Amino acid sequence: MTPLTPVTITSAAGGAKSDWLHTRTPAFSLYGRVSEKTLVQMAQDLQDFDGLLRILHGVDAQPNGKPLPIYLVPRRFDLQRVKPGLASGVGGFYTSSIGEIFAVMSVEGGEDHGRRVLFHEYTHHFMKQHAPAAYPAWLVEGYAEYFMTARFKPDVVELGVTSPRIAWLRGTSWTPFKEILGRRALTGGRADIVSFYAQSWILTHYMMSDPERLKRFARYARGVADGGDPVGLMPEAAGVPLEDLPRVLRDHMAALPGRRMARPPSTAGALEVTRLPASADDLILENQRLKMGVPKPEREKALAMIRERAARYPGDRLAEMTLARAENDYGDRAKAQALLKQRIATDPRDVEAIQTLGYSYMLQARVDRAQAPKLLNEARDWFGKGFAVDRDNALLLYDYAISRRGEPGYPNDNAVNVLLRAQELAPQVPQFRIAAADALMRRDRFEEAAAMLEPVFNDPHVGPEAAEAQRRFEEAIARRRPVETVEDGDKSG
Repeated sequence: MTPLTPVTITSAAGGAKSDWLHTRTPAFSLYGRVSEKTLVQMAQDLQDFDGLLRILHGVDAQPNGKPLPIYLVPRRFDLQRVKPGLASGVGGFYTSSIGEIFAVMSVEGGEDHGRRVLFHEYTHHFMKQHAPAAYPAWLVEGYAEYFMTARFKPDVVELGVTSPRIAWLRGTSWTPFKEILGRRALTGGRADIVSFYAQSWILTHYMMSDPERLKRFARYARGVADGGDPVGLMPEAAGVPLEDLPRVLRDHMAALPGRRMARPPSTAGALEVTRLPASADDLILENQRLKMGVPKPEREKALAMIRERAARYPGDRLAEMTLARAENDYGDRAKAQALLKQRIATDPRDVEAIQTLGYSYMLQARVDRAQAPKLLNEARDWFGKGFAVDRDNALLLYDYAISRRGEPGYPNDNAVNVLLRAQELAPQVPQFRIAAADALMRRDRFEEAAAMLEPVFNDPHVGPEAAEAQRRFEEAIARRRPVETVEDGDKSG
């Protein structure tokens, strides 16, 4: 665990304060209804974990893009404020959608458990950012399970020294590896899923514990990403037939040779902790729920609740932005636009308000076809104001390009480049990849489109976008130009 660095404590300006605290590191923006000590410790440990991943993967030491927002809550029940219907035993989740990429985590099971889950989820985020490819599901989860075991000590980092999965593996029959390796989604009952995670972990641990196996593991990952069979390629990678793999892995688990390395210097620095306004108690998690999207049957109730709560905090930014988002998507769009213009008048550099206002005019154009050209121009004017503040905002780039759909000649070079830039900045978001692939296919760039789509439908956590990505991938493969063959008699040179 990282020694605590000095903390500067401030309060948000004006009015009553909430139980929510905020701090920020180069790679993370943490919000927590937890103790100041817990928030700071989590922030420092996450930043150190990011540094460890960067060193081991040879990635630039400076994070790319915006810090990842993480919300720490005291109880698992609090997670349902963001994701109603979530199973009561779930301790946290990570989501990457158009609304935002973020994670929510409960510390109810103890800080060590929460830290492991955050390390697991951040490994997914890191892989998608820096090495997106069509990995098999077992590798995606096994890799995250391997790195979630990282333990930071004063001078040493330990990896793979132990894991909660060992007890399961010792106490139950293993699923045949032909099934584990070939699975493309997390399917089956609870026992099936736990077995999948546990066996994926020990196989990844085995492959990463020896330099030669690690080289074969890398070749295996590239081979599967290029379309190879995840089951058929494993015997060569592991060095043993599939039927011998359980015996070999049980022997490996008995010894479990973990990895120890010198602890890299922390990049967290001195942290400033801010106490958020009282509105955070009522609305900070509800705002995140809106970003994920509210199912149609729940929208009326959600809108009424947000209207009632936001009314308690006139002039408060979080309250007005949450209300504007709810009104724009499910209520009075004119009211939303008035609220957003008011926020922008207060702060002309509020990119979130600017983007939301532009998006509001896009939605209005979809229902008012007579005024659509005028409304879309209005939307693009606001996107332009947003670019002046933040040229690397993936959502602004995406919305701008999508606003051009339906125009003659769409997509032109600029629209293609804008969509490619959006997915480059946030490759974790399936919709960004699908939109970029669609633009590439419209320009007959089918090979590039197929490569763009494969990580989406191979991702075990992607929802309904996976089916769309699969359909578009198959279309791209079917329409790509075959390699031209030249008769011997026509060869020159």
